Amino acid sequence: MTTKLVTRPLKTGELTAISNVTSINVTGHQVSILEVQPEPGKKDTSAVHLTFDVEHPQKLPSPFADVEELGLIMDRNDAVKIGLSLLAMAMEDRSSGEIAAIKEKLSGMIADLK
Repeated sequence: MTTKLVTRPLKTGELTAISNVTSINVTGHQVSILEVQPEPGKKDTSAVHLTFDVEHPQKLPSPFADVEELGLIMDRNDAVKIGLSLLAMAMEDRSSGEIAAIKEKLSGMIADLK
């Protein structure tokens, strides 16, 4: 089994992560994929990692008061489902030219990872 780590910056505006206890303002830091080339017949356990920086100062209840970073880890299939859903919702009112430009940019981003 071989592994490969690819990391790219993820610069976003301020985002809000919410829970039943509190909310946390974060900004994107990086996106990574830990690619695992499984042996034949074994499951692909590659995972996409999103890392966010927690914005301070915030009045956060314990144990969140000292949180500096928040991360999400998901398998490739979930990353594709979430990514496509977000992209479709964000692009629904865009012109065909804007959609074509996004498709071209996405194609280039995929090519850069190979």
